[in-house]
Amino acid sequence: MTSDLQASLAVIAIRQVEKSTGASRNAFEQAVALKALGYRVVILAERGRHELAERFGAELVLLWRWPFKGPFRRFWFNRRVQAWCRRHRPALLVSHGDVETPDVVYMHNCVHLASQLIHGRDLPAGHEVAAIHDHVLKGGKFRRVAVNSRMMANDFRDRYGIDESRIEISYPGYDPEIFNFERATAGRPVRRRELGIGDDTQLIGLITSGNFTKRNVAGFVEMAAGLEQRLPGRCRFLVVGKDDFAPYQRQAEQAGVAERFIWRTTVSDVETLYGALDIFVLPAHVEEFGRVSLEAMACGTPVLLSSTTGAAELLEADHGDLILDSRDTDAWVDCLERMLNEEDLKLLGQSLAAQVTDFSYQKQTEKLKSSFATIMAT
Repeated sequence: MTSDLQASLAVIAIRQVEKSTGASRNAFEQAVALKALGYRVVILAERGRHELAERFGAELVLLWRWPFKGPFRRFWFNRRVQAWCRRHRPALLVSHGDVETPDVVYMHNCVHLASQLIHGRDLPAGHEVAAIHDHVLKGGKFRRVAVNSRMMANDFRDRYGIDESRIEISYPGYDPEIFNFERATAGRPVRRRELGIGDDTQLIGLITSGNFTKRNVAGFVEMAAGLEQRLPGRCRFLVVGKDDFAPYQRQAEQAGVAERFIWRTTVSDVETLYGALDIFVLPAHVEEFGRVSLEAMACGTPVLLSSTTGAAELLEADHGDLILDSRDTDAWVDCLERMLNEEDLKLLGQSLAAQVTDFSYQKQTEKLKSSFATIMAT
């Protein structure tokens, strides 16, 4: 690196940086990559923790947050970032969707596509997130848009007319020191005892950060009811996440499977939950990537994913049979029954763990470094 680059300033603009969210982890991963390239890294945000940013080699600058809900607060953040950048003149501005930039925009969600796939309708005019995303993406000031999956790339290409040469698919990574077969299996006996799962019971789980409508927990309850009819008393079902359990608990009760379900909020040692499962499912109506799927596979847990989950793209070449339509409940029940009756289910998990090693945090960081270097060279 040249001495000029060593002194250059890189800014990451993201409204909130909390370690528990996928977007925050992406921002911190970007900070590590930029720091390794010799940049001084500043994260501009409205909410965040200084000690977290410092842990990843970045400075955190908190901007004043517009206190009222609505599209204006997103545009306000954009204005504040632009004003800060005019004063400090960074060499690189990385946007996370709420900020215009001449460099690169990292997008985490397709709000228009999500509304269509989940609710079957377009978003209302003036939708807060859609308004700023439309402004940034239609404006086209960026050199590159980075997305979590090919599904996102296709949506942005068609919806905004962005040339494919300006779109980069950047899959999230996982930490192999935490999410690995050895660590997950070592915690399996204790975690299953805590959950009340016997040795002769097979545990199927949907683990997510939240938003149970998007992740199709209702469909999971339907699958459980169908599987209970075919394999009575053989399975338990685990749902983990931060959302309102009550509607789905009522659904499970009405379907006669309430006693087969376990409901838990998120935990820090989630790898032990992956290890406790026999199968991980994510029947999401839309999941732009789904890092939980990647983590589960890294732990050697067999997975079954919807075709509208970005992480399913990692399975297409060798395990296309593990990808299903989110709304085809019968197909999910058929596939789960088949998998549970397979003697080599553990071998499938081990195969998936080996397959995802190319998406480790370290390897994805190297790809990020290469991506940033390419942007600065153009």
